[in-house]
Amino acid sequence: MRYYPIFLDLENRPCLVIGGGQVGERKVRTLQECGAKVRLISRELTPYLEREVQEDRLLLLDQDYKPELMEACFLVIGATDDPLVNRQISREAKRRGILCNIVDSPRDCNFILPSLVRRGDLVLAVSTSGKSPALAKKIRRQLEKDFPETYEVYLKLLSKIRLHVLAQARPQEDNQRLFETLVDSPLLSWLASGDFKAVAGFLAHLLDPPLPLSELSAIVNHHFPPNQ
Repeated sequence: MRYYPIFLDLENRPCLVIGGGQVGERKVRTLQECGAKVRLISRELTPYLEREVQEDRLLLLDQDYKPELMEACFLVIGATDDPLVNRQISREAKRRGILCNIVDSPRDCNFILPSLVRRGDLVLAVSTSGKSPALAKKIRRQLEKDFPETYEVYLKLLSKIRLHVLAQARPQEDNQRLFETLVDSPLLSWLASGDFKAVAGFLAHLLDPPLPLSELSAIVNHHFPPNQ
């Protein structure tokens, strides 16, 4: 296996994107969603990027790439349409020991980006190690069907239950059996069909003490119609 799979914590990390076209915008958006401090170098900006700069949510360092602008960056993404500039970015990043991804050029990267399916905190990553991005995209589309939006609220609920159960300080073996019962139950199907009564009834029977109904409602309130 050539690439080491990893999920990075980019919260408040300085990350640089070079290139302000549609590809650059996608990279900026993803970094922003991860809480990174995003910096940008580009002559042209998409409407989204221009708005982000104007509203001080994105720092535009310069119009043209200069090696010194990479100073103190944790990660850099090269998304220009100039292969020469992209290679310069790659060489400088490697010289400085900075994580570097050059779009559509795996040989110039020291990390590559997988194709992602995101359902809240559930993240499914698909990679072909750069051999066939088209295949990774096809698999991602299938995963989007197999893992619908319901998984977001499902994971939120599982997380809340887990914290509730661990607070009881019971034996680890008991907790493990309970968690396995949860994920093997029809809980996901009930959430998908909007059967709040089935969810509440099942959890009231399973948990001792039960999860307060107010906390359960707070998690799934946006998922169920008010009259359910």
